[in-house]
Amino acid sequence: MENNKLIVVDENGKEVEAKVLLYFRIDKNAKDYILYTFGEIDDQAMETIHASILNKENDHYKLEKIPDEQWLEVKDIMREIIRNEEE
Repeated sequence: MENNKLIVVDENGKEVEAKVLLYFRIDKNAKDYILYTFGEIDDQAMETIHASILNKENDHYKLEKIPDEQWLEVKDIMREIIRNEEE
């Protein structure tokens, strides 16, 4: 992960560059999380943001789906960060 860019390998094996928006750790579960975008715009003209657990394996990163039971805490942290940036 360099210069706020992350190379993601999609399900077809194609490498796609993503822009890293935010990286944070939840100490309670000792996991690292990442928010990123591929620059996709949805039907409301908003940029689509993806969130994943970020695991480092040797010299590579692996993205993992966030389990449902962790989503609430991740969303709360995202809201808190947005509120702090707006102040």
